[in-house]
Parts: sequence; structure tokens; C-alpha cells
Amino acid sequence: MKKSPLPLQNLCGPEKQLIKKEHLVKLLRWHFGHSDFRGKQLEAIDAVLSGRDCFCLMPTGGGKSMCYQIPALAKPGIVLVFPCECARTKSDCSCWDFCLISALMENQVMALKDKGIAAEYLSSTQVAKVKNEIYEDLESGKPSLRLLYVTPELIATSGFMARLTKIHSRGLLNLIAIDEAHCISSWGHDFRPSYRKLSSLRNCLPNIPVLALTATAAPKVQQDVIESLCLENPLVLKSSFNRPNIYYEVRYKDLLDNPQADLCNSLKSFGNICAIVYCLERKTSDDLAAHLSKNGISCSAYHAGLNSKLRSSVLDDWISSKIQVVVATVAFGEKEKYIFEIDVDSCDS
Repeated sequence: MKKSPLPLQNLCGPEKQLIKKEHLVKLLRWHFGHSDFRGKQLEAIDAVLSGRDCFCLMPTGGGKSMCYQIPALAKPGIVLVFPCECARTKSDCSCWDFCLISALMENQVMALKDKGIAAEYLSSTQVAKVKNEIYEDLESGKPSLRLLYVTPELIATSGFMARLTKIHSRGLLNLIAIDEAHCISSWGHDFRPSYRKLSSLRNCLPNIPVLALTATAAPKVQQDVIESLCLENPLVLKSSFNRPNIYYEVRYKDLLDNPQADLCNSLKSFGNICAIVYCLERKTSDDLAAHLSKNGISCSAYHAGLNSKLRSSVLDDWISSKIQVVVATVAFGEKEKYIFEIDVDSCDS
């Protein structure tokens, strides 16, 4: 049964007044089932709720999405989210990259709706009827929407920006969150030129806090992101990448007599697991998946060479535990990390 949303806290006095931690924890427990915040989450949430820009470097699985989802529940208004997904290899770009970002938005929105949170996403893959319903809600006297996920490319369209400016002028916009913000930096390996247009948000939508989130940013990339997004005196938060709940083990492939057999035995030793094996090439992914299947491990390959229907089928089977292991190229993982926190990753390199 879907949860009903908790009532908003009755804010008195200045709009930028800090919301008490007790109320934020209550929202966290009710909607997400977590007993308390971890790492730098609460600091980031307090910053944006007080109207301050924030840059947050947090490891994968560290709970970056909480930093904008909780603010969306704590105050009336709309949080605009740009999940800047990037392809990881030259062979896995273009339309494959677009499929990733669309799937990421859809997965997050579905998960939020299951928790009783009013969320939607705008994508060219949606039918006109769905888009019109979203726009009708945004233009209503009191929109029900709390989180709106959109692709960075929409910023370049005059129609969307006109709607966004109107929402802003009505005082309905609370926060702009940019996930995977390293994609904006020309110093980053995942740089996407079109994402530079996000820098225009500061001028078009003044006095709205901007939250930049990433798990991948060297010092030069961090500074470039802050400057590119025109963040004003941002709170810079950096979490440790040490994850005490993860066990790390390194084995040198060149020193193994039979790397495939070694991996197969390792996976079997963990019992009934949910795992991803990363490969650099599609052929390696296909060959390894065939080897593991032949040796009694339920698994499938997952990469851009497969048609979208087959990719969806593999992903659904993995999510529902019909298969244990996905053998994927390194483009896989960003949209899935929002569904799972995977504690065992194997890598073929």
C-alpha cells in the first residue's frame, strides 16, 4: 500500500528559516524507512533549505538523492532535478546515453510514487497526453507536484524555459538539483557540451538555491563545476569514500591461471547473491555471461549492442532476482545505483 505524504511543517517567520532536524528525520523515516541521516546529507539539506548553494561530493551509494528529495518534502513548492547521466565508453554513447538518462528518471519517479511522493519526469519518450497533464498541474493554482525530473537538453528549448520562468515568477520553485554534476566540467572524462547550458539557470531563475552532486570529481573538476554553474558562496561538502559496509579484494588477472574460472568460483562462494560483473567490451561481456551460465550461474549480458526490449527484460529479471548476475559494459550502473546499493562488485578488466 502506498504511503500518504506527511503534512508540511507550518513555517512561520522568514521563508529561509531552518527546519528542525526532528521534522526532517520524521520525513526520512516515514517515506524512506531510514532511522537517521548519514554522512553529509543533513548538512546539504540544511544548506539548500536555508537558500544557500551547495556542492556535495559523495560516493556512489552514499545517498545523494536524499539531499534534494527531503527538501522537496519539507517545504511547499517544486524541486527541479537534472540527472546528468553520461555514457562511459565511446561505443556506448548517443542514443544509448539517452536511453540511460530516460530510464534513470523513470526509475526514480516510479520509486518516489510508490512512497507517496508526487514526482514526474519530462522526456521526449513520453506521449503528449502525459506531458500535457504535467504542464496542466504546473499551471494550476496549487500544483501537486513536488519533484520534476528533466533532461538538461530541455534548457535549450524556449517553450520549456518559458514555463519554467513562469513557475519561478509565481514563487513555486524551491531548488535546482543537478546530479552527476561532473558531466558539466570540461576537465572531466564525461564532459557533455550541451550540459554547459545549465549555467544559464542562475540568470533565468535568480534567488533559487542550486545543489550540485557528484561522486566523481577531482579538485580541478570540482572548481570547474562550481564556476560553470555560477554557484554563489556554496557550502562545499566532501564525504569519505571509505564504505565500512563494503569488502574490497583485488586480484590481478594476469597472475591467474584461469580468470573466468576464478570469477565463477568466487561468485559461487557468495551463495545466492545479486551482483554485477563489469567488462570493457561487449564481446567480453557476451563471452563471460555464456561461460558463467554454462557453469551454473544464472546471468545475462547487458550492453548497448542489445536491443532495448532485451535490455529491459534483462534488467527486470535482475531486479526481480530471476537472474543473479548481470555481466555488463562499464556504461551500465548509474541508473541502477538508485535502485540498489550493491555491496559486491566484481570487475573483469
